[in-house]
Amino acid sequence: VGHGEDLTFWPAEPARVSTFANIAANGITDMLSYIPKPRTGDALPFSLDEGPSSIVAISSFRAENELPAEAFNDYVTKEGILPIASHRLLNDTMSDPGREVYARDLKAIAPGEDEGCDLSVIGRPIGQTLEIIPLTHPDEGCSDEMVFELRYFGNPVAGATMFWNRTDIVTDAVRKTTNALGQVTFERPETGMWYAHSVWSMPVDAERFGGDFATTFSSLSMRFSETRE
Repeated sequence: VGHGEDLTFWPAEPARVSTFANIAANGITDMLSYIPKPRTGDALPFSLDEGPSSIVAISSFRAENELPAEAFNDYVTKEGILPIASHRLLNDTMSDPGREVYARDLKAIAPGEDEGCDLSVIGRPIGQTLEIIPLTHPDEGCSDEMVFELRYFGNPVAGATMFWNRTDIVTDAVRKTTNALGQVTFERPETGMWYAHSVWSMPVDAERFGGDFATTFSSLSMRFSETRE
Protein backbone atom coordinates (compact mmCIF):
# COMPACT_ATOMS: atom_id res chain seq x y z
CA VAL A 1 0.00 0.00 0.00
CA GLY A 2 1.14 3.59 -0.53
CA HIS A 3 3.12 5.22 -3.34
CA GLY A 4 6.84 5.68 -3.94
CA GLU A 5 8.78 6.26 -0.75
CA ASP A 6 5.57 5.72 1.25
CA LEU A 7 5.21 2.17 -0.10
CA THR A 8 4.86 -0.35 2.71
CA PHE A 9 3.44 -3.76 3.54
CA TRP A 10 -0.07 -3.77 4.97
CA PRO A 11 -0.17 -5.69 8.27
CA ALA A 12 -2.87 -8.32 7.90
CA GLU A 13 -3.92 -8.28 11.55
CA PRO A 14 -6.78 -10.69 12.38
CA ALA A 15 -9.03 -7.95 13.77
CA ARG A 16 -8.75 -6.00 10.50
CA VAL A 17 -9.31 -8.78 7.95
CA SER A 18 -12.86 -9.54 6.77
CA THR A 19 -12.19 -11.87 3.81
CA PHE A 20 -9.15 -13.66 2.38
CA ALA A 21 -9.54 -16.11 -0.50
CA ASN A 22 -8.10 -17.51 -3.71
CA ILE A 23 -10.47 -17.40 -6.68
CA ALA A 24 -9.65 -19.93 -9.40
CA ALA A 25 -11.41 -21.65 -12.28
CA ASN A 26 -12.22 -24.65 -10.07
CA GLY A 27 -13.77 -22.58 -7.26
CA ILE A 28 -12.98 -20.42 -4.24
CA THR A 29 -10.54 -21.42 -1.49
CA ASP A 30 -11.06 -19.74 1.89
CA MET A 31 -7.64 -18.74 3.29
CA LEU A 32 -8.71 -16.95 6.47
CA SER A 33 -7.04 -19.65 8.56
CA TYR A 34 -3.63 -18.27 7.52
CA ILE A 35 -4.29 -14.86 9.08
CA PRO A 36 -3.95 -15.49 12.88
CA LYS A 37 -0.72 -17.50 12.64
CA PRO A 38 2.05 -15.04 11.65
CA ARG A 39 3.30 -12.20 13.77
CA THR A 40 2.52 -8.72 12.47
CA GLY A 41 5.00 -7.93 9.70
CA ASP A 42 5.66 -11.54 8.72
CA ALA A 43 4.71 -12.89 5.31
CA LEU A 44 1.64 -15.11 5.21
CA PRO A 45 2.82 -18.74 4.86
CA PHE A 46 0.50 -19.96 2.12
CA SER A 47 1.09 -21.57 -1.26
CA LEU A 48 -1.23 -22.10 -4.21
CA ASP A 49 -1.88 -25.23 -6.22
CA GLU A 50 -0.38 -25.34 -9.70
CA GLY A 51 -2.82 -24.50 -12.45
CA PRO A 52 -4.11 -21.54 -14.47
CA SER A 53 -3.83 -18.00 -13.14
CA SER A 54 -6.04 -17.12 -10.20
CA ILE A 55 -6.87 -14.13 -8.01
CA VAL A 56 -5.77 -13.75 -4.39
CA ALA A 57 -8.13 -11.30 -2.68
CA ILE A 58 -8.21 -9.77 0.78
CA SER A 59 -10.54 -7.15 2.25
CA SER A 60 -10.57 -5.33 5.56
CA PHE A 61 -13.07 -4.00 8.05
CA ARG A 62 -13.24 -0.21 8.35
CA ALA A 63 -10.91 1.80 10.56
CA GLU A 64 -11.07 5.47 11.56
CA ASN A 65 -8.85 8.25 10.26
CA GLU A 66 -8.85 11.92 11.28
CA LEU A 67 -6.50 14.61 9.97
CA PRO A 68 -6.25 18.39 10.33
CA ALA A 69 -7.96 20.29 7.52
CA GLU A 70 -4.86 21.10 5.47
CA ALA A 71 -3.42 17.58 5.68
CA PHE A 72 -6.79 16.01 4.87
CA ASN A 73 -7.36 18.29 1.87
CA ASP A 74 -3.86 17.51 0.58
CA TYR A 75 -4.48 13.77 0.92
CA VAL A 76 -7.84 14.02 -0.88
CA THR A 77 -6.27 16.01 -3.72
CA LYS A 78 -3.29 13.66 -4.03
CA GLU A 79 -5.49 10.57 -4.21
CA GLY A 80 -8.08 12.25 -6.44
CA ILE A 81 -11.10 11.43 -4.24
CA LEU A 82 -13.69 13.62 -5.97
CA PRO A 83 -16.69 12.71 -3.77
CA ILE A 84 -14.90 14.03 -0.67
CA ALA A 85 -13.48 17.11 -2.38
CA SER A 86 -16.85 18.04 -3.91
CA HIS A 87 -18.79 17.46 -0.68
CA ARG A 88 -16.42 19.55 1.44
CA LEU A 89 -16.41 22.36 -1.11
CA LEU A 90 -20.19 22.44 -1.54
CA ASN A 91 -20.79 22.32 2.22
CA ASP A 92 -18.10 24.89 3.06
CA THR A 93 -16.21 22.46 5.33
CA MET A 94 -12.77 22.73 3.69
CA SER A 95 -11.37 24.29 6.87
CA ASP A 96 -12.77 21.54 9.12
CA PRO A 97 -10.71 18.49 10.16
CA GLY A 98 -11.28 15.50 7.91
CA ARG A 99 -12.84 12.41 9.49
CA GLU A 100 -13.39 9.19 7.59
CA VAL A 101 -13.73 5.47 8.08
CA TYR A 102 -11.80 3.48 5.52
CA ALA A 103 -11.38 -0.09 4.30
CA ARG A 104 -9.17 -1.88 1.80
CA ASP A 105 -10.03 -4.18 -1.11
CA LEU A 106 -6.81 -5.77 -2.36
CA LYS A 107 -6.29 -8.27 -5.18
CA ALA A 108 -3.26 -9.90 -6.80
CA ILE A 109 -3.03 -11.99 -9.95
CA ALA A 110 -1.33 -15.28 -9.02
CA PRO A 111 0.41 -16.50 -12.19
CA GLY A 112 -0.09 -20.12 -13.14
CA GLU A 113 0.46 -22.36 -16.10
CA ASP A 114 0.28 -20.76 -19.52
CA GLU A 115 -3.39 -20.31 -20.45
CA GLY A 116 -2.81 -17.85 -23.28
CA CYS A 117 -4.63 -14.58 -22.76
CA ASP A 118 -7.74 -16.00 -21.08
CA LEU A 119 -9.46 -13.47 -18.79
CA SER A 120 -12.31 -15.71 -17.70
CA VAL A 121 -10.96 -15.91 -14.14
CA ILE A 122 -8.68 -12.92 -13.54
CA GLY A 123 -10.96 -10.55 -15.45
CA ARG A 124 -14.14 -11.56 -13.64
CA PRO A 125 -15.52 -9.24 -10.91
CA ILE A 126 -15.51 -10.87 -7.47
CA GLY A 127 -17.81 -8.40 -5.69
CA GLN A 128 -15.45 -6.08 -3.82
CA THR A 129 -16.84 -2.66 -2.87
CA LEU A 130 -14.19 -0.85 -4.96
CA GLU A 131 -12.73 -3.22 -7.53
CA ILE A 132 -10.11 -2.91 -10.25
CA ILE A 133 -10.79 -5.34 -13.10
CA PRO A 134 -8.17 -6.10 -15.80
CA LEU A 135 -9.54 -5.94 -19.33
CA THR A 136 -6.24 -7.11 -20.86
CA HIS A 137 -4.04 -10.01 -19.75
CA PRO A 138 -0.61 -9.17 -18.27
CA ASP A 139 1.22 -12.04 -20.02
CA GLU A 140 3.66 -11.19 -22.78
CA GLY A 141 2.09 -11.19 -26.23
CA CYS A 142 -1.44 -10.52 -25.04
CA SER A 143 -1.41 -6.74 -25.37
CA ASP A 144 0.97 -3.79 -25.44
CA GLU A 145 -1.36 -2.03 -23.00
CA MET A 146 -2.89 -2.73 -19.62
CA VAL A 147 -6.52 -1.64 -19.56
CA PHE A 148 -8.41 -1.56 -16.26
CA GLU A 149 -11.99 -0.85 -15.27
CA LEU A 150 -12.85 0.61 -11.86
CA ARG A 151 -16.18 -0.35 -10.28
CA TYR A 152 -17.80 0.98 -7.11
CA PHE A 153 -20.67 -1.14 -5.81
CA GLY A 154 -20.65 -2.89 -9.19
CA ASN A 155 -20.91 0.27 -11.31
CA PRO A 156 -18.15 1.86 -13.44
CA VAL A 157 -16.57 4.95 -11.87
CA ALA A 158 -15.85 7.91 -14.15
CA GLY A 159 -13.44 10.63 -13.10
CA ALA A 160 -11.51 8.58 -10.55
CA THR A 161 -7.75 8.77 -10.29
CA MET A 162 -5.86 5.53 -10.87
CA PHE A 163 -2.17 5.09 -10.11
CA TRP A 164 0.14 2.63 -11.88
CA ASN A 165 3.35 1.92 -9.98
CA ARG A 166 6.01 -0.65 -9.12
CA THR A 167 6.20 -2.45 -5.80
CA ASP A 168 9.69 -3.95 -6.18
CA ILE A 169 11.57 -0.64 -6.53
CA VAL A 170 10.75 2.98 -5.65
CA THR A 171 9.48 4.91 -8.67
CA ASP A 172 7.08 7.75 -9.37
CA ALA A 173 3.55 6.53 -10.08
CA VAL A 174 1.85 7.10 -13.43
CA ARG A 175 -1.43 8.86 -12.72
CA LYS A 176 -4.48 8.82 -15.01
CA THR A 177 -8.22 9.49 -14.79
CA THR A 178 -10.89 6.93 -15.63
CA ASN A 179 -13.08 7.73 -18.63
CA ALA A 180 -16.87 7.67 -18.91
CA LEU A 181 -16.78 3.84 -18.90
CA GLY A 182 -14.65 3.76 -15.76
CA GLN A 183 -11.65 2.60 -17.78
CA VAL A 184 -8.02 3.66 -17.98
CA THR A 185 -5.09 2.51 -20.13
CA PHE A 186 -1.40 2.20 -19.21
CA GLU A 187 1.59 1.01 -21.20
CA ARG A 188 2.41 -2.63 -20.43
CA PRO A 189 5.73 -2.96 -18.56
CA GLU A 190 8.26 -5.57 -19.68
CA THR A 191 9.37 -6.67 -16.21
CA GLY A 192 8.79 -6.07 -12.52
CA MET A 193 6.08 -6.16 -9.87
CA TRP A 194 3.38 -3.57 -10.54
CA TYR A 195 0.02 -2.55 -9.14
CA ALA A 196 -2.94 -0.37 -10.05
CA HIS A 197 -4.42 1.61 -7.16
CA SER A 198 -7.45 3.84 -6.69
CA VAL A 199 -9.58 5.37 -3.91
CA TRP A 200 -13.27 6.32 -3.81
CA SER A 201 -15.66 7.43 -1.09
CA MET A 202 -19.17 8.47 -0.08
CA PRO A 203 -20.53 10.89 2.55
CA VAL A 204 -22.07 9.12 5.56
CA ASP A 205 -23.81 10.01 8.80
CA ALA A 206 -21.06 10.92 11.25
CA GLU A 207 -22.95 9.77 14.34
CA ARG A 208 -23.63 6.34 12.90
CA PHE A 209 -20.27 5.69 11.23
CA GLY A 210 -17.76 7.66 13.30
CA GLY A 211 -16.67 9.75 10.33
CA ASP A 212 -18.00 12.06 7.63
CA PHE A 213 -16.99 9.75 4.76
CA ALA A 214 -16.70 6.01 4.12
CA THR A 215 -13.62 5.53 1.96
CA THR A 216 -12.38 2.43 0.16
CA PHE A 217 -8.85 1.84 -1.09
CA SER A 218 -8.45 -0.69 -3.92
CA SER A 219 -5.43 -2.24 -5.60
CA LEU A 220 -4.61 -4.96 -8.12
CA SER A 221 -1.06 -6.35 -8.18
CA MET A 222 0.70 -8.44 -10.83
CA ARG A 223 4.09 -9.54 -12.11
CA PHE A 224 5.50 -8.90 -15.58
CA SER A 225 8.24 -10.94 -17.21
CA GLU A 226 9.29 -11.61 -20.80
CA THR A 227 9.22 -15.34 -20.10
CA ARG A 228 6.90 -16.84 -17.52
CA GLU A 229 8.95 -18.47 -14.76
